[in-house]
Amino acid sequence: MTATGARSLVLALATLSLVSGCASVDVEYPEAAASPAMLASVAPRRIAVGPVADRRVDKTRIGARPKNGKAITTGRPVTDIVRDALGVEVAKNGHAVVAETPELVMAADVEEFWLDAVGTGAQRLYVGRVAIAVMVSDPGTGTRLFTRRYVGVRRQQGEEDSKTAWRDVMDAALARTVHDVVTDPDLVAAFARRSPSA
Repeated sequence: MTATGARSLVLALATLSLVSGCASVDVEYPEAAASPAMLASVAPRRIAVGPVADRRVDKTRIGARPKNGKAITTGRPVTDIVRDALGVEVAKNGHAVVAETPELVMAADVEEFWLDAVGTGAQRLYVGRVAIAVMVSDPGTGTRLFTRRYVGVRRQQGEEDSKTAWRDVMDAALARTVHDVVTDPDLVAAFARRSPSA
């Protein structure tokens, strides 16, 4: 395919997305709000964050627009958003996020990443929900040291088709979920444990 042909294809796909009414939301973990929590009480460890798997039933969207039912999607893959959020918190708590020779591996499954709009009329109640299962393992033996499911929910009033409200509730739901991870005493204990290969 020529460069002109490639540009035409990209333009056609972008146009199709606009015509279909699909809306994209830039969900981001509020890194500025992250601060050391219980996980900071553990001596610094080298942590590999990932893999993060997408176990959602519907991987094509995170909700539907109240006005016309068209899909709401994220600007980046949901798995990347969750992995980055976990990485930010691990680093903020004094641990090194590494790709090689980790002491522990922190993986996750994304089970829910969903936005609901409740009610009718100009104002809606938006409900964001994020559910992830977090696993901590020894990289040398593959031994699972910890597994737990975390759920964060955020509710907020907003205008009928407000991208700002969509982003706010999803950002907050993600933040609550990850905050629960780094303040879980059992996860902290798993980080503190000297694994067989350490």
